[in-house]
Amino acid sequence: MTIRHRRSRRVTQSDVAAMAGVSTAVVSAVISPKPNKTIRVGEDAEKRVRAAMVELGYAPDVVAQSLAGGQRNIIGVFTYEAVFPSDRRNFFYPFLLGIERGAMKLGQDLLLFTSSTLEKGRRSIFPKGTNRMGIADGAILLGASQDKDDLKRLCDTGFPFVTIGRREIEGGQISWVAPDYENAVSDVVARCRTMGHRAMMLIGEEDVREQNQDRERGFVDREHGDLNLFVDRIAPERINPAWIRALFENGVTVVLAETFAHAVALERELAALGLSIPDDISVVALAAPLFDEAEGERWTRISIPREEMGERAVETLIAIVREPGKMPDNIMQPLGYVPGETLKAI
Repeated sequence: MTIRHRRSRRVTQSDVAAMAGVSTAVVSAVISPKPNKTIRVGEDAEKRVRAAMVELGYAPDVVAQSLAGGQRNIIGVFTYEAVFPSDRRNFFYPFLLGIERGAMKLGQDLLLFTSSTLEKGRRSIFPKGTNRMGIADGAILLGASQDKDDLKRLCDTGFPFVTIGRREIEGGQISWVAPDYENAVSDVVARCRTMGHRAMMLIGEEDVREQNQDRERGFVDREHGDLNLFVDRIAPERINPAWIRALFENGVTVVLAETFAHAVALERELAALGLSIPDDISVVALAAPLFDEAEGERWTRISIPREEMGERAVETLIAIVREPGKMPDNIMQPLGYVPGETLKAI
């Protein structure tokens, strides 16, 4: 009986070559065949190499191979959200499906970065001063609120990345794939106008980021004729009876809610006053729920083709990786309109 002892070190190509009776160059040619290879391996030698790999339990070091070839065919995915989205009902989940589909089409492996957390609980690409994503060829960044210092540092170091969502930084250019909120919101205003609404209010987040700017531009920076348009950046918890009374005093008949939390808060306060949507006022949601999309199904809303955006982000990233120095690509993704129960004609 032969007793095999567990090896105290990792099996190498040299071990495989010795068992198969070939050179390490032959082993390398079997493991990583190249179209223009100079070493030709006979059928018998290849069989011996593969048999030795099985016998020794050898697994090629993919990262080492890719380093030697210049590219790893690995793309990273990083999110600034506190918990990496894995629930099918999570807002970010469809983006991940699209990223996976795009990676499969282009022969890329995905590497998810989930543990780069600072002491304060905020995620960072550089938690200890080092880019943890450096083992990938490039990365796709997700998250509603992204750290501008991180983005600037990635630009300065030349690390290829694409953000999902429009991002602007001082002194740098970023490649992004973003929802075209400006045109989508302008379209919503036009639809409301054809339904008889003449006074509208956009309510949204107090912390104004690029996506908020885009929505507001679509609301106020277009020629909407004789409409009375109001903007109030207010936290959902500050929506109260006094605020609602002022809404009606201004003659507002439809509210465009920048977040789903704003829409829900408004409905709750209206109900407390014995009022309802859309009988007393119409509401259009300009964003989906972050956790359970079923909650938003009855709402009139805009829709984001998130899987398609994830796939396009991969295509954009790979184009940058394969063409270093390429000018950043900025893609505005057209959005859809979903009629619901919360908007009616007057």
